[in-house]
Amino acid sequence: MKTFIITGAVWHGVGSGIRHTYFNYVDQVTRHINVIFHRQLPSFCGRLNPTASSQLSRCVTVCRSYATLDKRYSRPSNLLVENCSTTVTGFITTRNKSRRRNKNKLETNEKLLQLLNTMPKKVDVKVLQEARLAKKQRIKKYPPSTVYLQVLGSGAPGAPRSLYVFTEHARYLFNCGEGCQRMAYEHKVKLSMMEHIMVTHKSWQNVGGLPGLLLTLQDTGVPEITLHGPPGIETLYFDTRHFIRFRNLNISYNHYTSNDGKFGSKEDPLSIQYVPLWATTMSNSEEEAEVKENLEVKTEAGHDTTASQVSTSAGNLNGTEECVDYYAHERGNGKRTGGDGAAVMAKRPKKEESVLTRNLAVAYICQPPPKAGALILEKCVKFGVPPGPLLGELKRGNDVTLPNGNVVRACDVTNPDDPGPVFIVVEAPSKAYLESLLASPQFLPYQSTAQSDADLAEVVVHFTSMEVVEDPRYQEWMARFSPSTQHILINDQNTCMGSEAIHRIQYKLNLLSPSLFPLLQDKSLPLKDSLDSDLLRRDSNCVLPEKAMQDNVNCGSEVNDGNKSLETSHKHITGPVTKGRTLLTYYLRPRKKLQREIGTIIDPKTYIQECYDNEGFEEALKAFKDSVGELKESSGEEHPHIVFLGTGSCIPNKTRNTSGILLNLSLDKSLLLDCGEGTYGQMVRYYGIQGADKLLQNLSAIYVSHLHADHHIGLINLLLARRKAFQKMQVSKVPPLVLLAPSRIMNYLSSYHANFEDILENISLTPNHKFLTSRQDVEKEAHKELCHTLDMKAVDMTYVEHCPNSFGVALTHTNGWKVVYSGDTMPCKGLVDIGQDCDLLIHEATMEDELLEDALIKTHSTTSQAIQIGVEMKAKHIILTHFSQRYAKVPLLSDTVPANVGIAFDNMKVGLQDLPNLHYLYPAMVAMFAEDYDEMLDKTAKKKAARALAQKEELEVEMLDKTTKKALAQNVDLDAELSKTEKKAVQASMQKELDGETRGKGLGS
Repeated sequence: MKTFIITGAVWHGVGSGIRHTYFNYVDQVTRHINVIFHRQLPSFCGRLNPTASSQLSRCVTVCRSYATLDKRYSRPSNLLVENCSTTVTGFITTRNKSRRRNKNKLETNEKLLQLLNTMPKKVDVKVLQEARLAKKQRIKKYPPSTVYLQVLGSGAPGAPRSLYVFTEHARYLFNCGEGCQRMAYEHKVKLSMMEHIMVTHKSWQNVGGLPGLLLTLQDTGVPEITLHGPPGIETLYFDTRHFIRFRNLNISYNHYTSNDGKFGSKEDPLSIQYVPLWATTMSNSEEEAEVKENLEVKTEAGHDTTASQVSTSAGNLNGTEECVDYYAHERGNGKRTGGDGAAVMAKRPKKEESVLTRNLAVAYICQPPPKAGALILEKCVKFGVPPGPLLGELKRGNDVTLPNGNVVRACDVTNPDDPGPVFIVVEAPSKAYLESLLASPQFLPYQSTAQSDADLAEVVVHFTSMEVVEDPRYQEWMARFSPSTQHILINDQNTCMGSEAIHRIQYKLNLLSPSLFPLLQDKSLPLKDSLDSDLLRRDSNCVLPEKAMQDNVNCGSEVNDGNKSLETSHKHITGPVTKGRTLLTYYLRPRKKLQREIGTIIDPKTYIQECYDNEGFEEALKAFKDSVGELKESSGEEHPHIVFLGTGSCIPNKTRNTSGILLNLSLDKSLLLDCGEGTYGQMVRYYGIQGADKLLQNLSAIYVSHLHADHHIGLINLLLARRKAFQKMQVSKVPPLVLLAPSRIMNYLSSYHANFEDILENISLTPNHKFLTSRQDVEKEAHKELCHTLDMKAVDMTYVEHCPNSFGVALTHTNGWKVVYSGDTMPCKGLVDIGQDCDLLIHEATMEDELLEDALIKTHSTTSQAIQIGVEMKAKHIILTHFSQRYAKVPLLSDTVPANVGIAFDNMKVGLQDLPNLHYLYPAMVAMFAEDYDEMLDKTAKKKAARALAQKEELEVEMLDKTTKKALAQNVDLDAELSKTEKKAVQASMQKELDGETRGKGLGS
């Protein structure tokens, strides 16, 4: 019984400070609580008396019920353990001083005290990481039996470019373009054993997806990642440490010159040789001078800034710097110095080497370890080898002598040994690298000059652009390989964008309204041939354009022709050449072959059938059509209109990308509100490549609301794509793009410009704080110039309640309409003030109403809070966006949603004329995604039940505490008094549950 008091004190002691935070976390807490309460506690529960053991287990069950609700970070579980030990220790010590009448009870308490003192105070993810490392050491004894290369991203415009290498022991990734994280998630590519990431050249198309991918690896418990490639690639993580959180992931860099340019031992899954390729268009001194010249940038005032000044503006690049912590609101502090004490390098790498190696590319020659041939049991039986240890000796390659004196040779009863096939990954970023490529002797042992067939390269993967591939010098280098060597191209001439899930949901939503949800212009994936036209045309408003279907079919056949060779007439081309596409796989072991089956396809028949299979969908669709009538398909001429490119938060998933909202102001002017990872890819899917190029040429400005990664990490890719779009039009001098953002974004952009590639000449930064309502009298010129650029009457900004330097914006057009965008924020009075009487409020609604405490901790809004802001603002219409990824399809809304509220979806196009009809979509969407919606309702019900359990347990603890104090004060029999109190508490809780069930039945009836 006393143990129950102790455990009650524990839970009560951590009550308000810790208990409610359990609802905010999702994965690691459960693991840690299981380790603590499932492994340690039972080990000493058995040594206590039965009553104490059962009561303690009851408390453990309560603790674990909270921990399993939401499991994201380890900090609450660590605090729980510390508070458990501290509270229990203090309670027992005080009790032992005041009451020592029973020797047996005292011994029991001392025993429990001793056990709690020896119990680990802190358990975090490192315990699990150590277990993984131990497992890795066990399996390293044997060479991998399965090795294959898989194209994760084809390198098509808007798609990532990346090669995934699988072995049982570890996974490797060669280049990680923007969007790799989303692609891996959709195609279930296992990343949990990723250990090494190889970068061929310092460019965004090779590293743009690394920040997001590393966060995913961290969440899966990967203990360490080693980066390989040109010096300075690790600076990307030093520069992003204040808006991307790396806690339990160690990131290291292996220099390409270390260990004579070789990496990996015989026990490792791959042995890798680095091959440095240098551009040779100018001397080193000339190149260094050009680098310094290119580092000159223009500040917002128009003054030239030298390279040294850029370095200063980005902070002390050779040491530590004080920077704003954009996640401090979740930890309770505002600033930090240098790194966060976690995994990212605490000190920036040498800047000089990083800058001077921008003209360096690194190729990789890779080879798995040799593997002994498999034992052929039939032949063993034929030679009379008995079962037992002799079979093991033969399997290890040793000859054996049978009891009858016969010698059996291992080579006679095993398959031939696999020496380890060689594959090469190479990129020549421009023609300037071809001289170095041709002169590199490291490739010779694996080309036609190899000493044996076993040394010939099996596969060469080219990240080289097609312009360089078609150069006669590059083709001469390719011709040096054996005709049996397979060549795979991963570059921007490919067309496969790789995502089928985005098309799946768009086809479904197109059933509701072809105007709001037009079919995507991404024609890179083939349509399944067996289309049921009757099913697709059940509704007159759901007709798939024949031209669109034909475009998909034609394009798909070209992309997925695995045998199609490089179209060139040059005499040097030899060997099969295959264009890369997502999930194209080449098996190196056990069988060497290229998988030629068609991979990702689009199957509209199945998608639409899935909708009609949901009970009540057909009725809901008819009700929607009856309510809104015939929504005319937009001709694209109505302005303004909004295209939602990303409506999710934090990380992208299959159906919702991170934040990006395109506001098309007129035929030749557009404004982008936030630019999360993959925004350019979303543009290409929605508009097609030519349409995206035209859009980028007409893009007048980009607005970044705050510096969390999911709102601006796609900016660099967009700038580079915009430059290419102008170059296609033969425009040599690209006009700078207006960038409206918090001024500290320049720290990140300047460092990227210095260490990777030039980007600053294509932007003109105007800090958001210049457009605060309180400063517009001071910043009249900046305000006037921006209004002229965007055809606006007024641009008003305000600080909002989120991380430091978070802004909301109100845009008033010269034609009279007004649009307000909240960015990320809690309910904010400043936003209400600048948004009065707007035509449209686009407000974040990250959480459902049941997660109010989560929203408070993360400084986000619930759906009802967002709607209330619109009411206070007197907004004519409200669109909710930025949903937590737990609401991949539809969010949970209350039953009393006003008629002027709609929800945003990716690839949704909304004009002002469409706003009155948006609220009719929600019931049809709920019916369309009924399974997902029901699952969310179940999760919400469980959360409510857990909260009710917490309240019941807290009530019991309070009653027991009062009884304990009363008994101690009156010096009465504590055990008897507690027995009475416990009975009362149980009776009270049971009665409360019965009352609740009665009320529930009454409401249900």
